[in-house]
Amino acid sequence: MVLHPDDEDGETLTNHLRRMGFKVQAFWPTPKQLPADTDLIFYALQSDKPEPDVSWLDPGKHALIAVIAYENPTFIDQALNMGAGTTITTPIRASGLLSAMVFALHHAQQQRQMSDRIERLEKKVLGIRQVSEAKAILMRMHSIGEEQAYEILRHQAMDKRITVEEISCALIQANDIFSWTTPGVANSRKN
Repeated sequence: MVLHPDDEDGETLTNHLRRMGFKVQAFWPTPKQLPADTDLIFYALQSDKPEPDVSWLDPGKHALIAVIAYENPTFIDQALNMGAGTTITTPIRASGLLSAMVFALHHAQQQRQMSDRIERLEKKVLGIRQVSEAKAILMRMHSIGEEQAYEILRHQAMDKRITVEEISCALIQANDIFSWTTPGVANSRKN
């Protein structure tokens, strides 16, 4: 996908990409929504728009190459803020185009892998917290040690063919429900 004004550089870029065998769609101005099969985007940064609207960009799905008129701190900062994997400068030349595409796609793939890993680790940390909380509930309820509490959770999870984290979550929810008491009942228990 080429998001570039309809000028000589935009036409040159589109033609080079087509000669390289790529399916290319060119738009300007930027559409509100990109075609579903978009994976790589060449986006022309404009000097009159220091804060480009990139609401159409999905960093988890799209690799981005910023097309800049010249290298200066403003354009480079814009490209970095947008999450561009690399930049190319105008006038557009075929030389370096393929390597820029490879770097941008590689950068996007690494970003996706890192995001996926972070998501998995966050789930794991949440699971560990839930297991710890469930063990604490069992230890309090049954006056048992931590290892025994974990064994209870593990056996229950195996019997129900679910994970220890899922059984821990269920125990926490049940404890929350059953620990709710009315003021009269709470007072009578203290007597």
